[in-house]
Amino acid sequence: MSERLAAFVAAQPSTRRIVCVTSGGTTVPLERNTVRFIDNFSTGNRGAALAERFLAEGYAVIFVHRDSSAFPFARRLLPPAVSPEEWLRSLGDAAATAERERATATFSACAPRLLALPFTAVSEYLALLREASCALAPAGARAMVCLAAAVSDFYVPDDALPEHKIQSAAGGGDTAADGSLTLQLQPVPKMLGAIKGLGGGGGAAWAPRAFVVSFKLETDSAILLSKAAGAIAKYGVDLVCANLLQTYKREVTVVTVAASDGDALSTTPLSLDGAADGVEMEELL
Repeated sequence: MSERLAAFVAAQPSTRRIVCVTSGGTTVPLERNTVRFIDNFSTGNRGAALAERFLAEGYAVIFVHRDSSAFPFARRLLPPAVSPEEWLRSLGDAAATAERERATATFSACAPRLLALPFTAVSEYLALLREASCALAPAGARAMVCLAAAVSDFYVPDDALPEHKIQSAAGGGDTAADGSLTLQLQPVPKMLGAIKGLGGGGGAAWAPRAFVVSFKLETDSAILLSKAAGAIAKYGVDLVCANLLQTYKREVTVVTVAASDGDALSTTPLSLDGAADGVEMEELL
């Protein structure tokens, strides 16, 4: 994988910007031979839409995505919100057919600048993030890391995973006498700061000159901006897209360090209110 990433980055012209976009949710396996797992809320549509926007702006894109989640341009052929039945009914619709043809043509034109790397489990995601970020280091300030993936906060470490499927029978070894199951989860290692060598993780920075964008999703508006500010202060993130679960498709607050005062934060609210039909939030970012 390292060789493949290095070759992709090296193949880009010296004037071309290059971005790693992460997308989709990570799973937390509960067994080594995985039958059960904890999943995250994410279709991957935002990351796929951002990848499309970067490609439209001339970037080369490393797309680190959840396997089978929304994919650039392909999401327009079968949008996540459309059922297979609705999609089949639309096959004869002229407008839908034209949209599919546009998506196919655009993908074909952009494909040489797109490298897609799938993951499922959080451990796979973290390994790919490290490799992709390190591959970007030679690009210097031309590089960007855009972290739109929904990463698990807690996991079961590999050495604590049972080898086989957890048995549900009461008192069967995995469960209590009453049939209940207790899981002990550990915090997922924080890798955000490793991109620029901050956050107490130790070791060399993966891509110290890259522009880093992260996303913060909360359900409580009272803590949203303070969480975004924490990512900037602790991990050296350059820009945070902060949103609430209840309104994330239509509203985002962009948080950055103010240009006039390095200790102050600048917040820019963005909304789709008043936007034309079909405009996506990612087009405003």
